[in-house]
Amino acid sequence: MGNGKGWWIGAVLATAMLFAGAAYAEGLKVAVVDVNKILNESEAGKTAKKKIEARYEELKKKVEEKQEEAKKLKDEIDKQKIILGKDKLKEKEDALNARIAELRQMTQDAEKEMQTRQGELTQEVLKSIKVQMDKLVRQEKIDLVLDQAQGGVVHFNPTLDITARVQELVNKEKAGGK
Repeated sequence: MGNGKGWWIGAVLATAMLFAGAAYAEGLKVAVVDVNKILNESEAGKTAKKKIEARYEELKKKVEEKQEEAKKLKDEIDKQKIILGKDKLKEKEDALNARIAELRQMTQDAEKEMQTRQGELTQEVLKSIKVQMDKLVRQEKIDLVLDQAQGGVVHFNPTLDITARVQELVNKEKAGGK
């Protein structure tokens, strides 16, 4: 019956740990942050967004110019189809197909570049958010930070929300880096 005694001691220890855990949980300092909000509304986030939009407009203009060139060539072929000789027609159609292939490649390259650029700029801002949040966590001795944007937080007391304070620190860091 030695096993029975061991089980009982184990149960007592488990219960003691449960109570200790509950008591510790009451002393936890918890905060909530909305990382997406900071990403979209901080100065660093807005600057990153402007950079992304500016590059998007540049690439869009280049693609549109290529589209216009291809359209002109196609219109030219359509108008001259009857009067062009077979060889001349094939030559112009080959040129048009080459432009279309170039346009397709340019569009794919632009999409890849935009994804990469957006990812890099987002990571830069997220890094800044993490650095400033870590400072605040150390300063305020916060034990646990929940990200509201991840959808895991159903309800919280607004006094636990450190979003505005982290955003303010991110903005100050951006202003200091000018």
